[in-house]
Amino acid sequence: MKLSDKHFLQTFAVFLFLSILSVFSSTSKAYDRDFLLFLPKSNLAKDTVKVKTNKIDTIKIDTVTKKGIKRHKSSNAIKSKVDYTAKDSIITDLDGKFLYLYKDAVVTYEGITLKADFMRINQNTMEVYAKGIKDSANLYTGRPFISGQGSDLIADSLAYNFKSKKAKVWSGVSKEGEGFIRGGQMKLNEKQEGFLKGGVYTTCNDPSHMHFGIQITKAKVMKNRVVTGPAYLFIEDIPTPLVLPFGFFPKTSKRANGLIFPSVGEDAQKGFFLRDIGYYLGLTDNMDMALKGSIFTNGSYDLGLSSRYLVRYKYTGNLNFTYSNQIFGEEGTAGYSNTKDFRILWSHSQSRQGTGSNFSASVNAGTTSFYQNTGSFVPLPNRFNNTIGSSIAYSKTWLGTPFNLTTSLTTSQELNSGSVYISLPNLNFSVARITPFDSKKRIGPQRWYHKLGLNYNLQFDNNLQTYDSLLFKSGIADQIKTRITHTSSLQTNFNVLKYINISPSIPYTENWYFKTITKTVDSVTNKPITTYNNGFKAAREYSFSVSASTTLYGIKQFKKGGVKAIRHTLRPSVGYSYRPDFSDPKYGYYKTYTDTAGNPVQYSVFETGGPGTGKSSALSFSLSNNIEMKVRSKKDTINGEKKISILNDLSFSSSYNFAAEHFRLAPINMSGFTNLFKTVNLNFSAVFNPYATDSLGRDIDRYSIANGGPLVRVTSASIGLSANFNSKSKNRPALTPQQRRDLYLIDPNPNEFIDFNIPWNLGVNYSLSYFNQGNTSSVSQIVNINGDFSLTQKWKINGMTGYDFTNKSLSQTSLGIVRDLHCWDLSIYWIPFGAYKSYNIDLRVRSSILQDLKLSKRRPYYYNDTY
Repeated sequence: MKLSDKHFLQTFAVFLFLSILSVFSSTSKAYDRDFLLFLPKSNLAKDTVKVKTNKIDTIKIDTVTKKGIKRHKSSNAIKSKVDYTAKDSIITDLDGKFLYLYKDAVVTYEGITLKADFMRINQNTMEVYAKGIKDSANLYTGRPFISGQGSDLIADSLAYNFKSKKAKVWSGVSKEGEGFIRGGQMKLNEKQEGFLKGGVYTTCNDPSHMHFGIQITKAKVMKNRVVTGPAYLFIEDIPTPLVLPFGFFPKTSKRANGLIFPSVGEDAQKGFFLRDIGYYLGLTDNMDMALKGSIFTNGSYDLGLSSRYLVRYKYTGNLNFTYSNQIFGEEGTAGYSNTKDFRILWSHSQSRQGTGSNFSASVNAGTTSFYQNTGSFVPLPNRFNNTIGSSIAYSKTWLGTPFNLTTSLTTSQELNSGSVYISLPNLNFSVARITPFDSKKRIGPQRWYHKLGLNYNLQFDNNLQTYDSLLFKSGIADQIKTRITHTSSLQTNFNVLKYINISPSIPYTENWYFKTITKTVDSVTNKPITTYNNGFKAAREYSFSVSASTTLYGIKQFKKGGVKAIRHTLRPSVGYSYRPDFSDPKYGYYKTYTDTAGNPVQYSVFETGGPGTGKSSALSFSLSNNIEMKVRSKKDTINGEKKISILNDLSFSSSYNFAAEHFRLAPINMSGFTNLFKTVNLNFSAVFNPYATDSLGRDIDRYSIANGGPLVRVTSASIGLSANFNSKSKNRPALTPQQRRDLYLIDPNPNEFIDFNIPWNLGVNYSLSYFNQGNTSSVSQIVNINGDFSLTQKWKINGMTGYDFTNKSLSQTSLGIVRDLHCWDLSIYWIPFGAYKSYNIDLRVRSSILQDLKLSKRRPYYYNDTY
C-alpha cells in the first residue's frame, strides 16, 4: 500500500505524541533516552522564599571598600565573608542599611557568585536584589547571572538571601544538558531545588526567538531529576493539542536504564510499523546495552542487540546483532516470500601500552540476502558492496627481540554468489632481520660480511572455501586445506665504485602439506577423478637474485629569467634472478595423467598449488625519473626561490628470461604521476608489447619491428585526472577529537556531514582507458562529478553524477538538499533514476536528546511503484 497524504498526516499526529513522550525521557549520553514515569500531582510541592522581617544583629561598618564589608559578627549574623566589587560605583545610604552597586557588579559568598549591572544589598536582612539596566540605545543589558546554585542561571531579575540561601528568579534561563529552561518565575531553596511556574523547555539556543518548545505550567527542578506538571508542545509560537498531564525525567550525565521510544510510519510493502522500540541498559560505567525491535502490520519483525564498552587506555569496542524476519506479498500468491536473515557487526581495538600485545576485531558477517531484504535500514554505499569480510587478530611482539607472533581469523563472503572463504586460524611467526656476523661491540668499520642478514617467517594456513548454505553440513571438515610455510632469506648489500649499491639475496621456501592428490580419468564419464591421500609431504623452493642500483642527477642552471634551475633525477636498477624448474620429475612435485584425447596433462600433487614451474634465468631492469624546477620568487623573502615539481615520477620496467623457450622479453610497463596547478592530479600508465601478431590477433614469437611493424605495440593505456576545488572556509575551526567522536555517534558516516562554512566544493574525476587485444580494441571513457554549494547562508545543495561515454549512460546520480532551520534541520535525498531510485525527506530537531522529534517521508529503492 502507498502512503497517502491523509494517512501520512494521521501517522504524523500519532508519531508526534510518541515523540513528546521521548522528550521527557531524554538525558542519557549513551542513547539519550530514559524511562518515563507519571507522578501524582501532589509530588509537585510548592515552596516560597521566606524573608524575615525582624532585623538581624547590627553590623558595624568600619569602612566601605571594594574588598568587602568589615564587620563584627554575632550569633545571628552570617558565618562567612561577603565579597563584592563594582566597576562603576558603590554607594551606601545614610543609615548604612543599603549598598548600591553599579556596572559589572560581582558578589561572592560561600561558593555562590552573583553578577549583574545593578545590585542592592540589604545589610540587615543580607538579601540582594539584582537586575540589568538599559543602555543608551534603550537595550536591557547586564542581566543577573548566578552560578554555584546547582546549575548556572541567567535572569531578567532575581532576589537572593545569603542567610537562607533562597532565591526568587523572574524570566530566568537555565541550561539543562543540551536544553534550556526559559521564562516564568522560579524559586530556589537551600537544597538547590527549583520551583518553576510558566516556563518553557527547549533545545533552541536563539535568545531572541524560540522556534519550538515544551510549555510547562509548573515543575520542580532537582539536582538529578525534573518533575513537571501539565505540558504541551508548541512550534513557531503555535500551540499543538498534544498535552502531557504530568512527567518525570532524570537530569544526569550518567547512563540510566530506560525505554527507547519507537518511530512510527508506514511501509508500502509491509504496512504500518513501530521501528526501534526497545529498552536501554546502562550496565556499568564501562558498558551499556540496547535491546531493540521493529514490528510491521503484515507480520514482519526485526530484533536487535547493540552494546558498547570502553576501558580507558586499555580497549574499546562495540557489538551489534540483528535478526530479521521479512514477509513480502500475501500468503498464497506468486509474489509471497518469507525470509530470515541475520547480521553480526563487532569492532574491537586495544591499546598496546608498551606490553607488545594487541587484540583487534572487525567482524561483518551475515546472510547473503540481509542487505537486499532490509535495504531501507542500510546506508546506500553498503548496498553496492558485493563482498563483506571479517578479521579477528591477536599479535605479540617480544620487546627487545626480533620475534613477532600474529594469529588471525578471516572470512570473506560474496553476497551475490553466496560463496564463503574462511581462514581459521592463520598464524604467523617471524624473526626480523638479524646480522649474525656483526656485533654491537665491533671495533672498526663495517665490512661487507657484517651486513649479511638473515630473516625467518613461519605461516600456518587453515583454509575453507564453500557456500553459506553448506557451511554447517556434514563432511565440511574434509574440505579444509592446511599448509605450513617456512620462508627464509639471506641477503646483504654493499657499494661498488662508491655509488653503485649491490644487493644479493638467496630466498628459500618450504611448504608442509598434510594431503596430496592423485588424478586419473574415469573411463565411463571421461572426466578427471581426484583422489585425496592423507600424509605429510614437503615442497621446497629456492632461488638466487642480485640487483644493482644507483642515483644520477642532472642540473641545468639559468642566470636570467624566472627559472633558476631544472634538476633531473634518474634511478636506474638492474637485477638478475635464477630459479630451477621444479616441475622436473626428479622433485616429485608434479605428475601427469593422459586425457581422453591421449594428451598428457600435468598437475600438482598439492591441490593448493606447488613450487614454480619452468626454469627462470631472468635479467630485469627499471628506470625511474623525477624532474623538478626552481623558480625565483619574490614571495619567499628568506630563500628568494620556490621549488616546483614538473614530473613526480615516470617509471619503465621489463625483464628478459634467458631460460624461456618463447617470448623471452616481457612486456614493457610504464607508469607515472604528477600534479598540475597544485589542484589537479594526473596519473597515467601503459603496457607496450614488443611482439608481432598473426592474422587472428594472437602474439607470435617474433619481434614486431622484425616483422615490419612498429618497435612496440600499445596493448593497454590509461589516463586519470582528478581535481578538487573549493572556496575558503568562513571561520571554520578545526574539529577537536571529542567533536569527531560525537559526530560519529550522531552519524557513522561522518563524510556525509554538511559544513555550511564552506560556500562551495567541487570534485571531478576523469578516466580514459584503452585496450588492444590483437585485432580488436576498445576505449572506455568515464567522468564523475560530485560537489556541493551554499545557495544561501542556510541552504546547501549537494550531489553526485557521472557519465560513461562508451555506453552513453549516466552512472549513479543523487541530489541532496539541506536547510539549516537553526534548531531544526530539513534534508532531502533523491536518487531520480536507476536500480536504486528512491527519496528520503526528513525534518528533525537538531538536538540529539530530541532525535525522535522528527517527520520523515521515504520511498525505499526496492518499491515497485512509481512516483
